[in-house]
Amino acid sequence: LQFDLDCGLYEDGSTAPEDTHSWQNFNAWSNYFIFQSNGQINASTGTADLIPTNAGTHHIECNVVRNFDNAVIGRIVSNDFNVIDDTTNQDDASISVAVDMHADYQYANVTISAVDLDAGQEYTYDWIVHDNVPIPPVTLLENDVIWTQGTGDVSEYVLEFHDLQDTTNACITVVFSAGDTELQTVSNVCWASASTSDHDGDGVYDKNDQCDNTPAGSVVQADGCSDADGDGFDSNYEIDCGSDPNDGNVVPEDYDGDGTCDLLDTDADGDGFLNDDEIMAGTLPLDETSYPANRLPTCSLYYSLEVDGIPTTFEGNAAIPALSGVTAQVGLDSMVPPVITIPAGSYYMTAHCIDLDGDDITVTVNDITIGPVAGEVSAGALIVIEENVSETVDVTITWTDGSETLMTMVTVEMKSDSTAPIPGFGIIMGLSAVLLAGLASRKKYGN
Repeated sequence: LQFDLDCGLYEDGSTAPEDTHSWQNFNAWSNYFIFQSNGQINASTGTADLIPTNAGTHHIECNVVRNFDNAVIGRIVSNDFNVIDDTTNQDDASISVAVDMHADYQYANVTISAVDLDAGQEYTYDWIVHDNVPIPPVTLLENDVIWTQGTGDVSEYVLEFHDLQDTTNACITVVFSAGDTELQTVSNVCWASASTSDHDGDGVYDKNDQCDNTPAGSVVQADGCSDADGDGFDSNYEIDCGSDPNDGNVVPEDYDGDGTCDLLDTDADGDGFLNDDEIMAGTLPLDETSYPANRLPTCSLYYSLEVDGIPTTFEGNAAIPALSGVTAQVGLDSMVPPVITIPAGSYYMTAHCIDLDGDDITVTVNDITIGPVAGEVSAGALIVIEENVSETVDVTITWTDGSETLMTMVTVEMKSDSTAPIPGFGIIMGLSAVLLAGLASRKKYGN
């Protein structure tokens, strides 16, 4: 048998629907349908928006109709809901966007004109310019303009794109809002940009000028910044680097050749260690072969009652202040693990590790891994002491800074005040973790 589902939107007291929709030729009528107060019906075969024509109380009725005899074999009637007039946008202000090319310098002046503005209302233009030549388009510039309208109901704003990069298809999109309400979006206003504007007259086009207010007559480089001695370095940069901006034979020193002079370079020799850290460690900040030895993370083991949660500070006494580790599984298999003895109860066993180099630390407790996290990380496993269990539990902890790895094992057993066998534990593997961000003192690179 096949069935139809016929739904209608009814105003209270009316027998004629304001809008209807049907799903036809179902092979079964046991499908689930959801009714929402906004009139949208979601079914296994599609969706429909039922649009009211009047405000006031409404409801939805849906009938399941058997096709061969048109018998109504089921009906669902929704709760009443109120339809109100759309009052979300009472502001009828609107904008138009036009582009005009500068006759001499071939850049765009974009004019945004607004009409029917309300005095005292805050308005916003959010604009963005894309280069539509690449796929996907590339953002060239974006900004916003916010103002409160004074007297009068019109406004005009001009954007001068004299420093826009060259493109054959620059397009601006403007989103116009009143307060938090978006009123209008204008897009696909496009032009070809090939600006030859040079506002400061230094011979470098604005689109390439990194110093847009160079004094007239200054000697500049290709980026528009002054170079009084003609040695290829900006005068201001030479001053910052302790070089002489008026002597072409004196240039900023750059030991590692990374484009940043030694005086401004936090890692002048490029060995991956900050200058300040090398000085503290007694190594040479201008020698890439001299650097501090890698320091592995140091880890401590704490325990706390479950009701107290995993600790977020580690100022008290640790159960094991400094975990000793081995570098290979064979060493772990042969080691005699330290033992922690605690009373019956539920505990968090928390490994807390710190790397003084600021390296990213990864900690694994049993099979649960936390990290990498820079400088400091903690991971806690919930341990439950159960009665009448005679075995103990070994907890394996592994930690690494990405260069070297250590692992250890800790045995946990219950404190006993009697001669009865020492009960063991069950481990709940719902590992929790606290991640504490530490400041990395060692510069990190992608290699």
